[in-house]
Amino acid sequence: MIPVDTNEKNLANVLVQKALEIFSLKGYAATNLTDITNALGISRGPIYYHFKDKLGLYKAAFQHYETDLRQTHKEIIAQDLHIISFIEAVVYDCAERHTKYGLNFFFGIDTIEELAPIKKLQDKLIEDIYQEKIHYVIRSIEKGEIRRATDPKQIVDLIYLVYFGLYNAIQINMLEDYSEREIKNLIRILLSGIEKYCCD
Repeated sequence: MIPVDTNEKNLANVLVQKALEIFSLKGYAATNLTDITNALGISRGPIYYHFKDKLGLYKAAFQHYETDLRQTHKEIIAQDLHIISFIEAVVYDCAERHTKYGLNFFFGIDTIEELAPIKKLQDKLIEDIYQEKIHYVIRSIEKGEIRRATDPKQIVDLIYLVYFGLYNAIQINMLEDYSEREIKNLIRILLSGIEKYCCD
């Protein structure tokens, strides 16, 4: 059990962090509020006060996840990396994010009716991040890093193919014995085909 800060704002943040952790481990449907309160050694009162119910807490956890993802993606874009280094960075971030948050946070979001509004937010998040990658590829073409005849959408789709391969490897614990450096080397090997395809 961890010591809990009784300051109301900090307590709300602690609840969101713990909820994100437990929702990521168990999924929305299988999580009870007592899973979260027991982990923190507190009553349910603060959850009702700050978030109203489990759905309100899940929404807050999603907002935290979304803010973190958007901010990290913007920070990677701001580095103005060469396209291959950019792809390495975003693919590694996705792999690290799923290792950090677990694979079950969005489990059931397509089928649980009360999560439909959050599913719409998730769809918008995915589309926005996808479009940001498209724009980055277009800028890379304009800078001469990628052949002019390259289709930006195709490059972004290839990024997601690499990412989903890593995602599946994480799901079956294939990479659990790999160090951070070894995982980055694997990503680099996977990206060598994209580099040959789009770069001179």
